[in-house]
Amino acid sequence: MITTMRDRNVSDMDAHMQFRKNINALRALAVLSVVLFHFKIQGFDGGFAGVDVFFVISGFLMTGIIFTGLQQQKFSLLGFYASRARRIIPALLTLCVALLIFGYVYLPLDDFRESIRTIKSSLLFSSNFLFAKDGNYFDAPLHENWLLHTWSLSVEWQFYMLYPVLIMGLYKYLGAEKTRRALLVLALISFGASVVLSQTKPIFAFYMLPARAWEMIAGGLVFLFPLRLSQRNGSLCEGLGLVAIFISVLCFSEDDLWPGYLALLPVLGTMLVIYGNTQSLFSRSRVLQFIGSISYSVYLWHWPLVVLLYLCGLLSSWPHVLGAIACSLLLGALSFYCVESKVKKVSTAPRTLFKFASLTVGVIAVAAMTSSLVKQYPGARLAFVDLGQPQYTSKLYPQECYPNAYAAADCKLGTGEVSVILFGDSHAQSTAAAVQIDNPQAALSWSRGGCPPLQNFEMRDKPLQSQCLAFNHEKLEVLKHSYQGVPVVLFSRAALYADPGRNNSYRIHFPEQVAPGESAFVDAYVAEYSKTVCEIAQNHPVYIVRPIPEMPFSVYKGLNLNQRLFQQTSDISVPLVDYQKRNRIANFTIEAAARQCNATVIDPTPYLCPNGNCMGSRDGVPLYFDDNHLVDAGNQQLKGVFKELIKSI
Repeated sequence: MITTMRDRNVSDMDAHMQFRKNINALRALAVLSVVLFHFKIQGFDGGFAGVDVFFVISGFLMTGIIFTGLQQQKFSLLGFYASRARRIIPALLTLCVALLIFGYVYLPLDDFRESIRTIKSSLLFSSNFLFAKDGNYFDAPLHENWLLHTWSLSVEWQFYMLYPVLIMGLYKYLGAEKTRRALLVLALISFGASVVLSQTKPIFAFYMLPARAWEMIAGGLVFLFPLRLSQRNGSLCEGLGLVAIFISVLCFSEDDLWPGYLALLPVLGTMLVIYGNTQSLFSRSRVLQFIGSISYSVYLWHWPLVVLLYLCGLLSSWPHVLGAIACSLLLGALSFYCVESKVKKVSTAPRTLFKFASLTVGVIAVAAMTSSLVKQYPGARLAFVDLGQPQYTSKLYPQECYPNAYAAADCKLGTGEVSVILFGDSHAQSTAAAVQIDNPQAALSWSRGGCPPLQNFEMRDKPLQSQCLAFNHEKLEVLKHSYQGVPVVLFSRAALYADPGRNNSYRIHFPEQVAPGESAFVDAYVAEYSKTVCEIAQNHPVYIVRPIPEMPFSVYKGLNLNQRLFQQTSDISVPLVDYQKRNRIANFTIEAAARQCNATVIDPTPYLCPNGNCMGSRDGVPLYFDDNHLVDAGNQQLKGVFKELIKSI
């Protein structure tokens, strides 16, 4: 039998907030899901839903603490903040100090300073803002960030700061019953925002509290609208909840809109398990109870190990992955027993807050001073960089031509009359030196990072789309009236723009595409790309460069870490067949446009991919700045690839 309790007495609330083994087991399930997902264990593609499970648990517990305190007239806002600080800050501080030391010893200067930036934002619980600005959670570049996982801590902390104040205000002016209803309404509003924003602004929806608050409030609703269940119904409730969570973890993937309406499944599943509150095998498992107890520290420590394996190209190595998972559990246990457990019973609220605030400010200050010192005196570090970080662009060209990979560049390279025009995205920047190797005459470099050389397309990143279209329109107009007969070389990271992954913010779409699906997309892509090529070809010889091979991770970072930590000096490469598979649509589009517009296709793979493998490094020397932009050493490998172009000049 199920009965709803709207008006509960204090003793009911106290019983509700006693240690719950089913919640501790849920923590274990959540952290294992996240860990297995991050380590790329097959079958756990939706393991990121473990974070949503954590959010619901937090909302349930925090609502219980606040409401119980208010009804007993014993709630202290300062005490609440102090308890949250005791729970979160010590282990996080320990991790940040460890990463600060690790970075000082092992990381290249730019990476070390970037890690300091994320350490500061993590300790200020604002890292979700930083990462939302930097890109999508599932994008490869962010997966080189040692503290990416702290975005969820920042969201939770922001919730902890606002939620008790909100409830106190509602409780004072509306009373308990109306406060419950008001929170239900707020949860529905936040859920609606999550659904809409997941489609219109997916990065904001993923990282930001307005689209995540409903998950934590949902946990609070379990406390505010409790169900008194029989053992049988409780077991049924728990079973259905676990099935919902397992479906989320096993069947969803990073290509699904998230959080959005799909997050309802793990959220409702977690609510059902909490409602169930049974002494089942799931709740009584000693293994799950142990992992649940150390889950927070495991969550903190596993991600840096994921980044380490990722940068060293070892995420596909089972021995290394299994070892890293074991290390995550070991470090989590050490952190729990040596850090978390030591601070659970310390001093009064004001003293606790002052102590943790002082420690946090101290670590931030040390990090900031270290960043400044290593910038001024880079040789004073213990670290190494044996290979040195390669420059993004050729040393031959003035830096003002290439302020960064995404700035629009309109630059004359060399002296004398312009003999060739390089037009495209950032690959036109990074590959310019290869064109110049055998061409002593001047070249114009027109490039804008993230912009395919097309006249009409749509992109999720609307500001970038607007900038790209304006840039391309301007340059195409110039080509109509100027530099008649001067060859134009087109570059683009075309596979990126054709990548259908949901989280690819560079994925392009075409207004004229009449139907969904790959076939219609390819037809529209060929038509639009051919339109651009043929328009240029009316006044210029056109050369189209096939995409430069992409590496699975940052080459120079991987080389350095492998050498320093694992004493491995093997070169980095990817199979040519993988390149061909990823660039299937891109190369088909290029070939079709070349045939239609009488353009010449230039293929870099015979030079960069000898013996069936595309080189990321050669004899220990990085050929790439990151995972897709060539540096001088890489451009040297292309010597001769543009010989047909040089002959025509």
